[in-house]
Amino acid sequence: MTARTPIFYHPAQDVAFDFISVNKIPEFVRQSGAEVRSDFAPYDQADFEMAHARPYVRGVLNGTIPNGFNSFNAELTNSLRYTSAGHWAAAQHVLHPGGVACSATQGFHHAHFGDGYGFCTFNGLMITAMKALRNGAENVLIIDGDGHYGDGTEDILDHLMLRGRVKHITRPDIGRPVQSNWNTAMWHSFAKDLIRSAKPGIILYQAGADAWDRDPYGAGYLSKEGLAARDRGIFTAARDAEVPLVWNLAGGYANPMQDTIDIHLQTLAISDEVYYDEATVVS
Repeated sequence: MTARTPIFYHPAQDVAFDFISVNKIPEFVRQSGAEVRSDFAPYDQADFEMAHARPYVRGVLNGTIPNGFNSFNAELTNSLRYTSAGHWAAAQHVLHPGGVACSATQGFHHAHFGDGYGFCTFNGLMITAMKALRNGAENVLIIDGDGHYGDGTEDILDHLMLRGRVKHITRPDIGRPVQSNWNTAMWHSFAKDLIRSAKPGIILYQAGADAWDRDPYGAGYLSKEGLAARDRGIFTAARDAEVPLVWNLAGGYANPMQDTIDIHLQTLAISDEVYYDEATVVS
C-alpha cells in the first residue's frame, strides 16, 4: 500500500532490541509505503519534565534508572527521545490546519509522573497534551483505545491538575464488553458525544491493536472487523467536527508479528479512506 496519511517516524526508533513493540514499528512504516516525516529534533530533558518528575527523567536519561522495558539499553533509551518528539511533531502538523496524522509510536500510557513500566517510559501523550495547550488548543481529548487501562496518564493528570482541560477516555469507559458488538455508527456516536462534551482543539487517539480479541495479552474485545468499525467511527466523528486528530499504534503483541502489523495497516487504510477518499458517510 501507499499511504496518504502523513506518518511521523525517525530512523533512530529502529533499535536492536528483541521485543515486538519495538520491532513492529519500523516494519509497519516500511509496509505502509509512505513517505515518512522525520524532520523533527529529539526531546531533551526539559521536554520530558513537562510531564515527569525531574529525578526520574534524569535517572533514565543518564542510565541510573531503568527504562520502561526494565532495561538500561542506551540505544533503546535514546530512541525514546525521538518517539515522544515524533508524537508532538505529528500533533503540530495538524493542530492549526486540521486533518489527520499518524505517529508511528507506542509505549506511553503506563508511564507515570515518577516512574515507568509495562514497556512505557515517558508519557508522550501527556507531553503532547501539555504542548498543545501551550500552543493554542483550549482543551485536549485523549481517546485511549489500547486494550489496557491508561494508569500512567491518569496519574500525570492528577499530578499536573489538568482534568479541567484534558479529557482522558480509557478502560473501562472504552473497552466495555457491550462495545464488542458495536458497528461504525455506534462508535461514531460515542466519539461525537465525547467531542461535544470535551470541546477539544485536538484529539490524541491511541488506535491500540491489543484490543483485538486474539491478542495474547488477553485484554482484547474486538474482532478485526470490530477494530475497523472503531477506527472508522472515531475518524469520521473527528473529521465531521473538524477537530485535528493524531493517532498512534499503541499496544499489539500477536505472534506472528504480521498479525499486529496488519491491524495497524488497516487503521492506516481507514485513515486514508476517511480523510482522503470521497467522504465516508455514517448513518
